[in-house]
Amino acid sequence: MQSKSSNRRNKIVLLVLGMLFTAFIVYTTWDFMGRTTHPGARKHLPNSILK
Repeated sequence: MQSKSSNRRNKIVLLVLGMLFTAFIVYTTWDFMGRTTHPGARKHLPNSILK
């Protein structure tokens, strides 16, 4: 059986890894959203296709 200090350390490591993973997901989502536009934003697209 693990000691209380080892158990506490494992919880802290898991919490830190979870926070890092969450920060990474938020950052990549923010970056992806900044590089793309939603389809309704391109109103001039039919004009450029006809030319």
